[in-house]
This record gives sequence, structure tokens and C-alpha cells, in this order.
Amino acid sequence: MKSNKAVGIDLGTTTSQVAVLDKTGIVKILPDLNGDTTIPSIVSVAGDKPVVGKFAKQDKFFSPDLVAEHFKKLMSEVDANGEPIAIITSPDGTEYTPVILSAEVLRYLKESAEKIEGCEFKKAAISVPAYFKEGARQRTKDAGLIAGFEEVYIENEPVAAATYYGLTKNENIKLAVFDFGGGTFDICILDIKDGKTEVIAVDGDPECGGSNIDEAIFQKVKQFLKEKGKELDPEKDLVEWLEVLELCKQAKETLAQKDTALIPLKIGDKRTSLELTCEQLKECAVDEIKTLTDCCKKVLKKANLQPSDIGKILTVGGSSRLRFIPEIIKIVFGKEPVSDTDLDLAVAKGNAIIAAVHFGEPDEEIIIEGQKFLTSAIKTLQIAVRDLCVAAVTKRDQGDMNLYNAPIIPAGSKLPFEATECFTPIESQTSAVAVKLIDGSPGELSENSTPLEEAEVKVQPTNEADNGDRIEFKIRMNEEGLVDLKVRDKILNKPIPIKFNFKTGLSDKEIDGMKNQLELRHKS
Repeated sequence: MKSNKAVGIDLGTTTSQVAVLDKTGIVKILPDLNGDTTIPSIVSVAGDKPVVGKFAKQDKFFSPDLVAEHFKKLMSEVDANGEPIAIITSPDGTEYTPVILSAEVLRYLKESAEKIEGCEFKKAAISVPAYFKEGARQRTKDAGLIAGFEEVYIENEPVAAATYYGLTKNENIKLAVFDFGGGTFDICILDIKDGKTEVIAVDGDPECGGSNIDEAIFQKVKQFLKEKGKELDPEKDLVEWLEVLELCKQAKETLAQKDTALIPLKIGDKRTSLELTCEQLKECAVDEIKTLTDCCKKVLKKANLQPSDIGKILTVGGSSRLRFIPEIIKIVFGKEPVSDTDLDLAVAKGNAIIAAVHFGEPDEEIIIEGQKFLTSAIKTLQIAVRDLCVAAVTKRDQGDMNLYNAPIIPAGSKLPFEATECFTPIESQTSAVAVKLIDGSPGELSENSTPLEEAEVKVQPTNEADNGDRIEFKIRMNEEGLVDLKVRDKILNKPIPIKFNFKTGLSDKEIDGMKNQLELRHKS
């Protein structure tokens, strides 16, 4: 099979899409082997081999313990040893973490694209929420490599959508991208000018999505049934529990188009229903509405802009169809969102463009809405969306020996960004120093934050009277928001070997091993 250009993938919490440039340079969405362009991000391990997509969704109601969804929201979660947590276990005892489950989805998308196009795809641009933590970004990249891609580039979802939208309109504008998906929310302000997409400010919540609203409706239904003498209990009937939750999701989606939705229910042998109105949906979603509103206000403050400075607001993500979303946007930005792009496909199409820019030739031609662009003219400029800190004793002169989050790469820094900081060992004869990289709020006690990486730095004791600023940390964050750490002993003038107690990313050996295991699972 011949090799082709890279693919762009929107790896979503609830659904995923894949896009490519065709031979003429036009961006197109590729269907899976079932002809679907929107593929449920669901994995079933109930059969002989893992199944992805709509057929995996069917297993959810027959073997719920063997089906995983919404695992993207857990990409940052680790156990006490910094290892990803298993979500499900197959009958043969194989444990599936969010990384492996994501790799299964990516493998399926890769295989479908290759069979549809008749060529091999070795490279991919895969998007993640802009407010994703560094650990989740790295694990998404690892998942792409495990899935069989030789090279993976990580892009922020709002940037991908803005890149595609900006080229379709070919106008210079300050654009806000309101990305409300199934499991996450991003609000991003970007400056689009002459093919260049520059991120100005980002806010969001990686745990706020449409699934939260499904759960809120579900709680309302539970109370309704309880008042009628019926208790929903997952321990007694997990399938019924999941069926009702699915009905709540369907009701939410119905209310994106209609004023009311009926949720059919069964109590014993009798059938009943609960009517849900748009106003009641807003009551269920009051916490999410507050989160969305607050994030929009914060991003304007971060950008130091007024609502009137924003030319357009673009909505992407399936949950942005909810009818109260334009109300939130109108309240904060003073204008309605634009509705002249496909909110489900804009991210994947943007990723296809970014894949061509990152992996293709500089004189490659891309055609968007009949307009021609060279890949060399398309650029995306990123910022660090969260503070990256080092745990350090910062109040020693006050007698406080606690570790606090000391920022080393501040949020808003233009990427790539390299920072150098020097620290002093607490004791002159110290032989080892613990290093903790933390994605958290500056100034907070480090013990209240989960480290992204934790390492032990060996220090050779010296007779030097002054060990001040002896240990030099050099941290680099690249355009993908991924981090590389190097440590040097200034007194001895040589690098210090780092022994990681746990590390965000997988080693090449671990990736190869997981890749081989994945391939074995899918052999006929």
C-alpha cells in the first residue's frame, strides 16, 4: 500500500471525525467503513477483539461492564504511582486505560481512512481541548503512536476550527471560538490575519461538557421515578440505568430543535413519561451555564479586550447546538454566534489543513471554498494555556519550609517557550533533590496539586561554602504544549541525570510494546 499525506483527526469525547486533503488539495471528511462521518468514541471489549463506533455502542446495553466511553475526560487521571488508571478489563484480563482506549479509536479511524482512500497514512494531526493538561496532551500523542502512526502532531481544537474558518472566509478578524463538546469546554480568542492564526487567550473547563447536562437531566428523572415508588439502582440493573441515561441524552438533543421533549419511562408493567421543556433544561444545566459564562468573561479579561473588540463568535462541538448557548454568548459578547460552518466537522477539517502544513511540502496547494492557499502561508501561533510550576521552598526566609508552586512557564507565554530557573539545595550536603512539575495555580501548596512528572535528581555533595542557585532547571514547552526538562549542576558544570519516579509520557519501548499488543488483538 502506498503512503499518502497525513490525516487530521478530531478525537472527541463522544464522537470522532477524520479528514484529509484530496488529490486536488480540497479538504474532505472521510467516512468509516460503515459510511458514517461521525463515529461514536466508544470501545467494546465484549468480543474476540475490540470494536469501535456504533457497533460498540450496541454492546453497551448487553455487556455494560465491557464497554467504555467518555474516557477522554480521564486522560489526566493517574494512580499514586503516576500510572494511567484502567477503565475496563476484558474477559481475558487485559486492562484498558484511557490511553489504550484512545489508541483503539485512532487505530479504527486510521484503518477506515486507509481502506477508503486506498493508501497508508503514517502521520496525523490530532486535536485536544485547548485547556487540556500537559499530561493529557502527551498521552494523546502516545495513543496516536500506539495506534500505528509514525508521527503525531498535537493541535488545540479551537485553533484547528479557527484555522479552517479563517481560510474559508479569508478575512482578518479577532475571532472567539466557543467549543462546547460532549465532555470539555474551551473558549479561545484568536487573531486571524493573512493566513496566520494567533492565539491571544484561552480559558475553559476540561470537565464541563454535554455529558454533565445528561447527568443533570438523569438526576431529575431519578427523582421523578422515586416519587412514583421506583428506584433506579445500577447495582440491581445496570442496563436499565444506562438506558434511562441514554433517553436523557436524547431528550437534551431533541430540545436543541423543539420546545419540549418526552422521556419515555417504565414503572413495573406500566409506561409513563416525563416532559422536559427548554426552561427546565436550563434549570438542570444551571451549573454548566454558570461555568460557560464565567469562562467567557475570564477569557476576555485575559485577552485584555472588550466584547466589542471581538468580530465574530464561532461555535463548534455538538453541545453548542443547545438553545441556551446563543443566549450565553449574547450576554457576554453582545452579539449572536455565526452559524455559517458545520460545528461538528470544522475541527477535523482544520486538523487536515494543519497536518498538511506541518508534515507536507511548503509549496503544497490547499483549496478552501474555491480559494487557493500555499501551506507555507498558513501559520498557527500558540500560547501556554496553563501555568507550569515547579514545587519549591519559596518562603524559606520566613521560616516556611513547605513546597509551593513556583511558576516556571507562565500561562499566556508564546510557544515555543524556554525557561531557566536556578534553585538552592536545602542542605549543603544534599545528595538528591525531588523535582515535581505541576500544572497548577502559582503560590498554592504543592501537596494540594497532582504532579505532572516527579523525578529524583542526584546531586554530588561538595565542600563549596555556597550552594546558592546550584541546580539549574531548563524547561522547554513546544508548540504542542509538551514539556522537556533538563537539569544541570552549575558548580560541577555538568548535566544531572534524572530518574523519573513517574513521567507523563511513555518511553519508546513502552509505546512499541503497546503497539504490538494492539496489533495482536486485531489479528484474525
